[in-house]
Amino acid sequence: MRDFIRAISAKTTMGMAAMLLSSCADTAAPIAPPTFNTAAMDSLLSAAVEQGEVIGVSALVFDEGQTVYTNAFGLADRERATPMTMDTVLRIYSMTKPVTSAVIMDLMEEGKLSLSDPAAKYIPGLANMQVASLGPDGTPMLNPQENPMTIEDLLLHRAGLGYGIFGPINGVEDAYMKAGLFDPTQTMETVVDKITGLPLLQQPGTAWYYSLSIDVLGRIAEVIEGKPLGDIMQERIFEPLGMTETSFLVRPDQVARFASNYAVTPDGFVLEDDGQDSPFAKPTSRLQSGGGGLVSTLEDYAKFAQMMLDGGIYNGQRILDTGTVEMMMSPVMDADDTYLFPWLGGDTDVGFGYGGAVVYADSPKGQSLRGQTTGQWGWSGAARTQFWVDPKNDAFGIIMLQMFVADDPAIHDAFQALAYAQTRDDLAEANIETAQ
Repeated sequence: MRDFIRAISAKTTMGMAAMLLSSCADTAAPIAPPTFNTAAMDSLLSAAVEQGEVIGVSALVFDEGQTVYTNAFGLADRERATPMTMDTVLRIYSMTKPVTSAVIMDLMEEGKLSLSDPAAKYIPGLANMQVASLGPDGTPMLNPQENPMTIEDLLLHRAGLGYGIFGPINGVEDAYMKAGLFDPTQTMETVVDKITGLPLLQQPGTAWYYSLSIDVLGRIAEVIEGKPLGDIMQERIFEPLGMTETSFLVRPDQVARFASNYAVTPDGFVLEDDGQDSPFAKPTSRLQSGGGGLVSTLEDYAKFAQMMLDGGIYNGQRILDTGTVEMMMSPVMDADDTYLFPWLGGDTDVGFGYGGAVVYADSPKGQSLRGQTTGQWGWSGAARTQFWVDPKNDAFGIIMLQMFVADDPAIHDAFQALAYAQTRDDLAEANIETAQ
């Protein structure tokens, strides 16, 4: 319907609007633009700073075609007392994954790859990766892939790859952790070459395991296009959307606005990465990680979120077909699938689509405590950045922190719950009916 409306000429639209207004003027009250309790959200976010839950936070809520909330509180750099602002440059880590996934879907639209393609079609070494298991006597064994991993398996984190960021929780994770995959001076070609020499945790296609899958997809995009992933993103995503603050490297003119990152320890916040002396800002950094390497600003990333909300188009620029966006936001994996982390499936009511998590069922608890409703799509980053897109209610939200902490901070759910409570359309419609 949204595409149909855009296709109507401006003249016709104005004429139709005039007739509708004329016929309805005497029978219905005008529909007010969306309202938002800015004071309540300010109070929620500022309290998180004042109570020491976070050092700095910024957030944005978009509803019914307009930004209804933006604000920032606390510090981007505690050591220099630099305030968090709307143009603070931030590490978005795994919020890179939806962008890389959008690139892959764009290549699919052009016929340059298919979701059913074996990944080894583009990186032959992936075909030789073997699956680790234990024999009857407990002896480690390696077995060939029963079915080759596909592009779709990589998009859905079910290719069998490990990550190397969770500690030695199993032998495969331990091997990935020791393989030197996160050295910022290496290219993704080098990283993926190393990955092909490592074992798989499981047979491709069998279960969801958070992994380096999207990094491998980024490298596949490089192989297809013959250029670095950053250049591909610039041409296909950033330039058309006007995302001038997003890239794999902090530019010299951005360094003063680059936040520091902190780790939460029993002794409080400890500086993890000084924004003024960070590998993200050093010219020796060449690692363009499609799974976690981008920096951005709140308002820049909002352009990507709005493009996804509006069915692949932003400010007149078509990035993806509407059908492709709908495919990405559909729960390809749902309650019937196997997940090897407790984040998805089970009683979470959340599965996975192409590039992000998708809510596949409503529950009173999910709606009231987490602001979670059917059809929401999104993901988060390791420094506790998070976004979600809510097509059903024509809304999206983004919250940005810069800290490493074991558990998801309470402010995430509180922010989304408050935003959802004020953007859900059923309440707005009820208020309109009451007014009439």
